[in-house]
Amino acid sequence: MNMSMRRSATATAVSTWLPGHGPQSGRVARGRFLTETDRSEIVRWPIEDLIPATTVLGCLQATAAELPDKAAIIQLHRGVPGGARSTLTFAELLDRVERAGRVFQAHAGPGARPVVAVVLPMVAEGLVSSWGAMAVGTLLPVNPYLEVEALAAILQAGGVTTLVTTTTDAGGDGVWRDLDRLRALMPELRHTLLVGSTDPACGFDATLDAAGADTPLSVLTGPEDVVVTMPTGGTTGTPKLVRMLQRRLLVVTWNTGILMGPEPDAVVAHGMPNFHCGGLIPLATRSLLFGQTLLTLTALGFRDREVVANFWPLMQEFGVTSVLSTPTTAAAILQACPDGRIEHGITDYHCGGATIPVDLMERFHQRFGIWLRENWGLTEMHGTVTGHPDPCNRPQVGSVGRALPGYTLRVVELDEHSRIVRDLPPDNAGVVVAQGPTLMLGYNLPDRDPEFFVTDPKDESIWGNSGDIGRLDAEGYLWLSGRAKDLIIRGGHNIDPRLIEDVLDSHPAVRLCAAVGEPDPDKGEMPVAYVELMDGAAVTGPMLRAWCAERIAERAALPYEIHILDALPLTPVGKISKVALRFDARRRALAKALSDRFGTDAPGFELCPDPRGDKAVFSVPISSAIAAEIARIASCLNCQTNLDPAN
Repeated sequence: MNMSMRRSATATAVSTWLPGHGPQSGRVARGRFLTETDRSEIVRWPIEDLIPATTVLGCLQATAAELPDKAAIIQLHRGVPGGARSTLTFAELLDRVERAGRVFQAHAGPGARPVVAVVLPMVAEGLVSSWGAMAVGTLLPVNPYLEVEALAAILQAGGVTTLVTTTTDAGGDGVWRDLDRLRALMPELRHTLLVGSTDPACGFDATLDAAGADTPLSVLTGPEDVVVTMPTGGTTGTPKLVRMLQRRLLVVTWNTGILMGPEPDAVVAHGMPNFHCGGLIPLATRSLLFGQTLLTLTALGFRDREVVANFWPLMQEFGVTSVLSTPTTAAAILQACPDGRIEHGITDYHCGGATIPVDLMERFHQRFGIWLRENWGLTEMHGTVTGHPDPCNRPQVGSVGRALPGYTLRVVELDEHSRIVRDLPPDNAGVVVAQGPTLMLGYNLPDRDPEFFVTDPKDESIWGNSGDIGRLDAEGYLWLSGRAKDLIIRGGHNIDPRLIEDVLDSHPAVRLCAAVGEPDPDKGEMPVAYVELMDGAAVTGPMLRAWCAERIAERAALPYEIHILDALPLTPVGKISKVALRFDARRRALAKALSDRFGTDAPGFELCPDPRGDKAVFSVPISSAIAAEIARIASCLNCQTNLDPAN
């Protein structure tokens, strides 16, 4: 498309683009898609006309040329106002990324593409390494809190040439405490860089300093190259890695930028980990593309209790405008907020990973004047697929929004061969499938591709199976009702329940078993298991948990509790009803939370199923003095109450 055509198209849709920021060569286009007219205008433009370059490095070079002295990353070392921090300008960031690329190329050897595993907490060196890896090879971002055996399996599956991690000084129970064991499991791994080490042979900073700045990078990745392989589908069993293409990653980066705030003066709060799409793409890479400042909320992000306790003073100190978190984090921020007026500049607060309870949505807006907006995506789609684009109006609470520009969603019935039988009418539940410009290339294991890709026999088109059950309403809003994959999401750990169930099934006293996630205010979910025993068996939950502890290598997957029932609930076709077990787990979690807070005075309640969030109905009158506190406790566990804290 020539420049005159671009100007003409921009002139016909002035409202879509921020003033002076329509599509133009060499610069990022900044817009909002608030209406269907905006959506139609945006999809007319190929991504090449909306961003300054078709590689992450090229986009960083363009931003650094325009804004060399602007703060690109501010790293907080403590989650307290006025605390220690370090800053990288865009010029400094570009220099470090290019130096990292030179080091990784040297480690891979002449003509070979490096594969760089970044196994770090949330530190700036992790992003430098990630973008350096994308520039010259492939990034493999991995959760640093995995068990060493699981981590080694992922690194081996990815064919890693360089590992970037940190020293035992990092604190916390991460891989850095077991580096010797990791090295023993991976004798083929010859190159390790340690953030925080002063050893000139392996220290991250020392190695990058020695790389020099004059030698050009020899071979750069292109827009159609795989630049990220991201673990998905659980951290247990055979590693399954999504192969991400650079161009498609940048499409999601731009889309989430215009969804979550494209303004050049935006300050983005960075509290979600970089080994997941949420931290790496809509937060970090989006801020790089749009020339915004990324405020990294300590190495632990929202897992840092100081960050949550001081959230509003930190937002005020740094002028934060955009936030992305889980609903659990939003509930904790609300609960930790002191009384009184809160001044802030936040215009976009997005939530992902779980449904936002209606009660939390309303109370958050009443307290802070901010609508929490839910979005949804898949690693197999390079990230975000849906959202609520208008930050000023009340979103469709309970919905994950509408498809972003360029994407199509369908709710379908599938046959046993993963072929689409039919589309379901509006408001009918079925399997959610998606298609768009960022559909993944495939997994590292081609035999696993049929687990995701489905075919429409009418035109042989290929769609991605989200594994979620949901419905589309008449206006195109997507409403999810469950995760068909049944993954248990504990913090950054995706736990396949089959790992727990296979171990329990092997116990001679167990007839039936199932593992589900129990809501947890800090971790999101904790794995718990339900067991039906053989007739005459005499075994306890703690005994079964000890059995699991001896056989489950990954600590995060060890069941928090094991409940023994007379009989597990079954569906009409005879399958174990995990819906009923999740409901029971939520009831138990709420009862425990109330007991922990109120002791023997904890009020009794009945939990009633509700598609917007199960509702606790209390059996005794609740005084206004504790109604708000009970509502907050319930909200942290994705429950509602029948209480009106104002009464």
